Amino acid sequence: MKTLFISLVLSVVSTMAGYAAGEKIKVIDLIEAALNNRGNIEAMKTEIEIAGLQTSAVYSKYLPQITAAYDFRYNIISPTQIIPVGQFSPVPTDEKRAIRFGTDWQQNAGVTVYQPLIDLSVRSRIAESRINEKLKSADAAAAERDLKSEVIRSFILVGIREQQLASAAADTLRTGKTLEMMFLKADEGEVLKTDINRANLNHNNTLVLYREAASELMKEKIYLGFLTGYPLGYLLEGEYDFSSVGIKMDYGAGLNPLVDSIPEIEKLKLQAELAGRQEKTEIRRKVPVVGVDGFLGASQYTDAFDPFGDGTWYGNSYVGLSLRLPIVSGDNTKSRINQLRLEAKSMQARMEDERARVLNNSLRLSQEIKQLEYQLMISEQNASLLEENISLYQERFLKGLVNAYDLIAQEIDLQKERVNISQQQCELLDRKVELITNSGYLETFVEGLRSE
Repeated sequence: MKTLFISLVLSVVSTMAGYAAGEKIKVIDLIEAALNNRGNIEAMKTEIEIAGLQTSAVYSKYLPQITAAYDFRYNIISPTQIIPVGQFSPVPTDEKRAIRFGTDWQQNAGVTVYQPLIDLSVRSRIAESRINEKLKSADAAAAERDLKSEVIRSFILVGIREQQLASAAADTLRTGKTLEMMFLKADEGEVLKTDINRANLNHNNTLVLYREAASELMKEKIYLGFLTGYPLGYLLEGEYDFSSVGIKMDYGAGLNPLVDSIPEIEKLKLQAELAGRQEKTEIRRKVPVVGVDGFLGASQYTDAFDPFGDGTWYGNSYVGLSLRLPIVSGDNTKSRINQLRLEAKSMQARMEDERARVLNNSLRLSQEIKQLEYQLMISEQNASLLEENISLYQERFLKGLVNAYDLIAQEIDLQKERVNISQQQCELLDRKVELITNSGYLETFVEGLRSE
């Protein structure tokens, strides 16, 4: 039995020594590592870059449109035109004559230039593209927020698991001491075999809880390694700095959420704005487009194949103002505009509903946190009282003033209270991180970590 105690103590001490020997691990470093490690965050950043390139592509609609054309052909049959030659006589008549135009060989070369001057639909599409960029940024912000929240939750849970492991080790040492006392009393004939068995069962249960606490701590560090990409050995041996992550409700997160900083609400707002902008685009499709057209070219006409013959080339060029007015496009523009208006109205309604949901959740979480904090305080007081009782019971047991059943019953009650405390700690942590995330204060919290 003494060998078991010694090995258990050495195990706990060596574990704590391993932590002390390693580097200090801070939550802000883990957050930065996670942001650089997760593939979905990198994918979101790539989508933002793609959206930026799409905006640049729309801007190119304002650039000059230059087209070069060349053709060299043999006219098997030259086109014929009917000419009213009688109209050129001193006395006009209705005489007409068929005249063939062109030569057997013909080549044309030229450059056409069109420079848009006024195109309101392009301006509107640029605005749409910019809104799409913001939507991609909102998606990335939501993904980063969720990842930061998960890293903070896991980091603090490591601290809770370490406390639970230390508590489980203390419980195991205490139940082991009680079991050793039972053996001493049994040698004196003052304890029944059933009492020894019950104490042994209780001690075995604490050993199971200790192993379970160690396993939960290990699993949490493995998960933290998955999130951040840090080597598992570093997370197992490093010393954690929990001084900066005492999540306190000191900024009224429940009563005054930062609604505009919540990505989901920002997305709904942008989607409503996008629908409104698309409506303007539909309307502007019917607006005249003004630009400048220009052409510079030349044509050659020969009766024989002579691509470079002198005196056979004739120039051609023009420049002018172009006005294009769509009249009938084949699309039901009115129906499309009504659809976009309804979409914008729907997004506005959903945004208001989301605002109400955020406020409701924040208030609810605030009340749950207060209740959990009170329950945890009572449970910790109860555990302290039970520990004190057990110490007194152990002293009285050695003096023969209490029986073994009462001592073991107190230890069982303490174990139940320890389990209850562990559950309350984890639930309280989850609610606090959820409140900070739901209320839009997560980024403020993270910035506070960076400044420390």
